[in-house]
Amino acid sequence: MADNLTRVISTVNERIEIRQLSPDEILLIGDIDRSEHVSALYTVEDQQLVRRTADIDVPQWRQDDRSDHSVGGLVDHFRPIVADGANLLGAHDEEVLLGLAIVDTDFEPALAWLALLHVGRPHRRRGVASALWTAAEQVALEAGAEAMYVSATPSDSAVGFYLSRGCRLADPPHPDLLAEEPEDIHFVCPID
Repeated sequence: MADNLTRVISTVNERIEIRQLSPDEILLIGDIDRSEHVSALYTVEDQQLVRRTADIDVPQWRQDDRSDHSVGGLVDHFRPIVADGANLLGAHDEEVLLGLAIVDTDFEPALAWLALLHVGRPHRRRGVASALWTAAEQVALEAGAEAMYVSATPSDSAVGFYLSRGCRLADPPHPDLLAEEPEDIHFVCPID
């Protein structure tokens, strides 16, 4: 399976290779610098996106506990998803990890779930997220999915990225994911 997932995409100064990773490699999530400055946040009101100005510095994931925004908490959350068969995809430049994605192709009939997509801060705006998205779409299509569900952080960068991929607000949002992540922006994107 890894051979047909491997894609090398040339971008500005990096060569991005998407690799199928083993479930044990979920620990690599701790290598990603998720920090960013958020200048806008979105909410959904009356099935419309509403943008509000923000000024938030999001720190790296904490290393010292098992809370929601810690490496331990993320590993605890995502390990069973990957162990149950979701695909863990890593974007690499040679041996440097650039980002990770998790796509669960058995989420719902004909609907895959992009459970995670994170690119490390030094590697953003270089095509890494797009390469991970394309690989996730390919995995989902090969499994028979017709659309991909995304529960995105409400930041301007995440919402803008998913809108640029053709995602639209989920109507209605998936009840389990909405309950788990009520502040996220819930999208569905047809794939082909």
